[in-house]
Amino acid sequence: MLPAIASLLAQARKVGVLVVYSTRAANMSKWLPEVAPAPGDPKSNSYAQDRFYNSELDKMLKAKGITTLILTGWKVNGSVLYTSVGATLRDYTVVVPVDASLAATDYEVTIGQFQILNQNSANATNEPLKPKASTLSRTDMITFQ
Repeated sequence: MLPAIASLLAQARKVGVLVVYSTRAANMSKWLPEVAPAPGDPKSNSYAQDRFYNSELDKMLKAKGITTLILTGWKVNGSVLYTSVGATLRDYTVVVPVDASLAATDYEVTIGQFQILNQNSANATNEPLKPKASTLSRTDMITFQ
């Protein structure tokens, strides 16, 4: 997972895509060096698995006109899942790269991916970039324009 996220971050930064870091407030300084925030990367303190809940994340993204999010991280059946639900409830289009959003067991990965595709704005057929829904992809299939 680490090489996939590091590569995706490098691509995003190369073209000037906004990279936002969010984790529980107590963990804001705990990042692996390969994926640590770069100077100027905004951070959004969160107090729940859904990183939008009780945070400034939605306000920060909407102020920049952002409508599509790429979510990565640990765990696909935890924070990534709940943040994807929070994002689609706020009308964002979400992409979750399966090689950059994992969990401890195959079961947890499978259940997380299933739930992401079958949440309130269901995209059970995994239609690419379905508006206001979540799509599963891979980092090697993501390009920035």
